[in-house]
Amino acid sequence: MAESRGYSRALLKISGEAFAGQRGYGLDSDKTRWIARQIAEARENRAQLAVVVGGGNIIRGVDAASVGVPPLVGDQMGMIATVLNAMALRSALQACGVPGRAMSAFAVGRFVEPFERETALKYLAQGEVVIFAGGTGNPCFTTDSAAALRAVETDAQVMVKATQVPGVFDKDPRKHPDARMFDVISAREVIERGLAVIDATSVEILSRKKIPIIVLDLHTEGNIARALAGERVGTIIE
Repeated sequence: MAESRGYSRALLKISGEAFAGQRGYGLDSDKTRWIARQIAEARENRAQLAVVVGGGNIIRGVDAASVGVPPLVGDQMGMIATVLNAMALRSALQACGVPGRAMSAFAVGRFVEPFERETALKYLAQGEVVIFAGGTGNPCFTTDSAAALRAVETDAQVMVKATQVPGVFDKDPRKHPDARMFDVISAREVIERGLAVIDATSVEILSRKKIPIIVLDLHTEGNIARALAGERVGTIIE
């Protein structure tokens, strides 16, 4: 495993909710800048970094359904929301002096580039942070699945899922004080136990490609940088 020497290329998954901060919805400027600084710090170790962002801070399928939007259209709305988060993160990174690119799985227009694998690989090799929006470009797939797909397509050595909890637990630690966190767990066990901290499809995809997953707490200062440097942070799924 690459733990001892760190990872030279990684795919980072950040939920849309993370950008909302204490507001709970929309874009919180302080939190968005804080996330950008965490990415900038992680990049200082010369790690090439791609990011997949969610859109739950702007719209979720259940919210769209409540006003009569069909499920597939609700998914499409969520995919569009990820583009807004990608643009916000790109701007926050640039304000930190970090070159960033936003790419979408579907055509957006001149504001965001369409995803093209060879172009994304070129940007990464140049040291730019590439932010992927639009999920997989299709409804019915989670952004976890999109992150797994982009990790494979960008030849990432690891996928880091930055969450609201410190790692993978045997049950929801926000509801069960006696929940036990795993330091290391196999992909098979995650799937068999139905552990919901990460989408099972993404676990299966990355397991087949032998790409480990690190699940960690986004909100702890320096966690992303430490994980990419090879320190033991959160839970490793392998």
